Amino acid sequence: MALALLTMSIAGCAMAVSSACPREVEYSAEQQRRAADELSTLPRDGMVRGTMMSDYGRLRDQSRACRGEAK
Repeated sequence: MALALLTMSIAGCAMAVSSACPREVEYSAEQQRRAADELSTLPRDGMVRGTMMSDYGRLRDQSRACRGEAK
């Protein structure tokens, strides 16, 4: 009986979304357009922003997946 209760409680937790998932900041379409314009004006040589931006994108994807949201 105890094993059955334990199994059911574990199965119920497996579907729950963790409250420890971080929330990313939402940006308006205008803010995103302005950021893209600003990024396009920066010099490309020697900048690490390409790596940093892709890391941030990956973090946002992981945050959504943690909460069970679609991309």
